[in-house]
Amino acid sequence: MRYWLFMAVAIVTEVAGTLAMKYGTHHGSHAQGLAVMYVMLVLSYTSLALAVKRIPLAVAYGAWESLGLVLITVCSAWLFAEVLSPVKLVAIALIIAGIVLLERGTDEAPKEDGRAS
Repeated sequence: MRYWLFMAVAIVTEVAGTLAMKYGTHHGSHAQGLAVMYVMLVLSYTSLALAVKRIPLAVAYGAWESLGLVLITVCSAWLFAEVLSPVKLVAIALIIAGIVLLERGTDEAPKEDGRAS
């Protein structure tokens, strides 16, 4: 369970870093936005590295990138008034379906003591 917590932290910090970059540019504090972005991305990659100790790499990376993209799209619509068109909504649904299918079709890595779950 803690590996999924690392996964959630990796996704949230990736989204925060990307949004900080855009927010800084949008509100005139580009250097601050970049600084926050760098810190968040370091935290994101570190958390992702911890998550893949137990979560299969294909699932972890797929979820990290895909859910990050979905959250960035939704947050950009909310924070920056970017258009969330019907096509984007269908794409989001397909991305989420793809993540679910990928997770369903992947066996978990063996536990640290060598036994499968």
